[in-house]
Amino acid sequence: MAAASHSYGEIAWDGGLLSRIDARVKIAGAALLLVLNLVAGSMAVSLLIAAAMMAVMSLGRIPYRRQLISVSFPASFALFAVLSQTVFYGGTVFASVGPVDLHREGLMYGLYIATRILGGALVVVVLGVTTPINRFCLALRWFRVPVIFVEILQLAYRYLLDLYGELFRMRDAQRVRLGWTSPRRGLASSRMLAGALFLRVYDRGLRTAEAMRSRGSGSLITGSLGRLERRDVAAAAVITVLLVILVITALAARA
Repeated sequence: MAAASHSYGEIAWDGGLLSRIDARVKIAGAALLLVLNLVAGSMAVSLLIAAAMMAVMSLGRIPYRRQLISVSFPASFALFAVLSQTVFYGGTVFASVGPVDLHREGLMYGLYIATRILGGALVVVVLGVTTPINRFCLALRWFRVPVIFVEILQLAYRYLLDLYGELFRMRDAQRVRLGWTSPRRGLASSRMLAGALFLRVYDRGLRTAEAMRSRGSGSLITGSLGRLERRDVAAAAVITVLLVILVITALAARA
């Protein structure tokens, strides 16, 4: 469980400045940034959004290893976009790798798609890392999101955490029994782990559902959000300034 000793949930609850900012401000800011990232049509805007989110993660005391993990997943999709567009899109060949031609127009278009992927993904990552799940759900209800959607979100979150913890416990048990001493045994252990993990978590989910029904299965959403404080207003002002800069950048790119 050492790999999970500094999970995103712990970061969101660490009491830092970013985690104490009102979830409504962060959700509204993230939504506006995502919309602007989609409609701006400018690589510079997406790069500025990605740089701003990386700066926020650094200022928020998020470990650099976690930052790399957060970036690696969307970066893999961004790299695929660059490679696929460079090979299959465009007409001007600037290099060849064996029988494969690389196109200049495809490279530029792939980079454009990649920056949009990274910009949008990092906005979602920062929102998730710095917002505890209960405050996130309360903010969604404040925005009039249907209660059934919010409750499904909470149940899915708890289910994934249970799945994550069960995976590490079962893998550690296999490792103690020398189930990963060679690539061949590791492959066999991974097949057994996948099947046993699915059955174990499915059975636990059924027991949890039965326990909830026996207790009346009331609403999972409890508590309320207070008034905005000075730090929330300051965060909203910073987001507004960033949005203004991004809009000016987008308009300048189109001019």
